[in-house]
Amino acid sequence: MLNDKYIDLHIHSNNSDGTFSPKQLVDIADKNNVGMLSITDHDSISGLEELKCNIPYDMLGVKGIEFSSFIIDNNEKIKLHILGYCFDENNYLFQSLVKEMTEKRIDKHLKLLKELKEKIKKIPEEELKKININKYCWFDRKVISCLEQAKYSKEVIDEIKMYYKANRFSYGSDYDLDVKRVIEAIHLAGGYVIFAHPMAYKFSNDKDTVLRIINKLIQMGIDGIEIYQSDCLSVDTLWLGKIVNDNNLLYSVGSDFHRVLNSDGRQIGLGINNNLCIKETSLTNKIIKCKKYFRRVK
Repeated sequence: MLNDKYIDLHIHSNNSDGTFSPKQLVDIADKNNVGMLSITDHDSISGLEELKCNIPYDMLGVKGIEFSSFIIDNNEKIKLHILGYCFDENNYLFQSLVKEMTEKRIDKHLKLLKELKEKIKKIPEEELKKININKYCWFDRKVISCLEQAKYSKEVIDEIKMYYKANRFSYGSDYDLDVKRVIEAIHLAGGYVIFAHPMAYKFSNDKDTVLRIINKLIQMGIDGIEIYQSDCLSVDTLWLGKIVNDNNLLYSVGSDFHRVLNSDGRQIGLGINNNLCIKETSLTNKIIKCKKYFRRVK
């Protein structure tokens, strides 16, 4: 059905911390010979309708999201990203998690704006109103951009930049959701749960830790693992593939594309230096078999 085209089930739009709109991402994917696509914005499905309206007739779309979550390992809170696919976005529990994350982001953004006002007294109200405080982003960078557009002095801007450099913006550990809640919500919404980029976390240089966390996630009921990913070395993909096979899990592929100017040069469908270019996965086979994709009808 994909007609020898590539798959990319992990990209980000400007509805979270990506640069491009869903329509622009579709256009890039089409040029890169991608036949199945999912936009997995952080804790948001705001771009889903635009994706549905702009997907080409010969491309399959998949509903997607990337939840910020955590797991407890050795009495420590470990940050994880969990991908959800093919869910019913109208499911009450699923909607409640998305709403909860939006409220947490807004609260964090308003706190940062309050700190800014305390530091420079008069803030560029009109410019700051243009920022969408609902969406997941590098909010400190948005604030600095507003100061620059409002033509604040170099001294003021440099002072704020230094402050943010010393106090790096983060949503914090209290933002993340317990992974059990995420898995339950996606499953109750009829979706698939995939562990995102296992080799791209701070703990990923220790394979014993990675394996221990994967085993905990398996016990909690995840459906699969993203084993093909821009940051994942081929030797690690083989290692993850064995874990998938031994545990009868699904496997997936995603570039984790955000912007053209990624320092590593990753591209939709292609990855880094064409290290992806995947045309089939067990997850996409299941999606196609169960007809859990969407497409435009001529």
